[in-house]
Amino acid sequence: MTESLFQRGSQYQQFRPTYPPSLFQWLSNQSTGHHLALDLGCGSGQASRGLEPWFRQVLGADISHEQLLAAPASRSHYLLSMAHRLPLADASLDLITVAQAYHWFDQAAFHAEAHRTLCPGGMLALISYGVCEVTGLGSMIQDFHDGPLAPWWPPERAQVVAGYPDADLPWPALTYPGDCITLDWSATDMLGYLDTWSALVQAARTGEHPLDDFAPTLRQAWGDGLRTVHWPLRVRAWRKQ
Repeated sequence: MTESLFQRGSQYQQFRPTYPPSLFQWLSNQSTGHHLALDLGCGSGQASRGLEPWFRQVLGADISHEQLLAAPASRSHYLLSMAHRLPLADASLDLITVAQAYHWFDQAAFHAEAHRTLCPGGMLALISYGVCEVTGLGSMIQDFHDGPLAPWWPPERAQVVAGYPDADLPWPALTYPGDCITLDWSATDMLGYLDTWSALVQAARTGEHPLDDFAPTLRQAWGDGLRTVHWPLRVRAWRKQ
């Protein structure tokens, strides 16, 4: 079945997990200013909206117009922009967040743009979460991720799953205390989330649909109720000198 890009953006908004409030409070506590924050690679704005209580203005930027259209109305404002060519003034940002998107950037060019647009003392935070675990289901999701989907993951996927361990900037690093995303989900919720994975998007473009085979097995193992899902939350952060 052919799916529009807008539908894909709506799926991201509906099924991607939201970040815990503690993450945004930590970002605010570490930030030396609270005037303007940018959520880069924002998709449909999950992290952008999380920043709103802590900053006077929040911008979200993404290269996908369809993802931006799927963002619910909120106090954030959205820009169609590439990560290394932002339509923003020098030294105008107190914070840049990049949630689950850094591996898609021209990273050297983005570092230069972050240096240009962040205020002195401004903060850059790369946010990611790994493969989830479901209470009572062992390694079922990990096995699906690493097995049937392995041919469809881009090489960059390893960066985000590992929490961007190779990312490095010549600025003082900030240590995130650690946290996780925890949600109680039904099997339908999980299948909706899995269907947003880029490997399944790539497989569908060649006529392959691995989720169709996995879905009955998952539903049977899951049962009719809710199960607790955990994603390890990782943050790599630096303060511009």
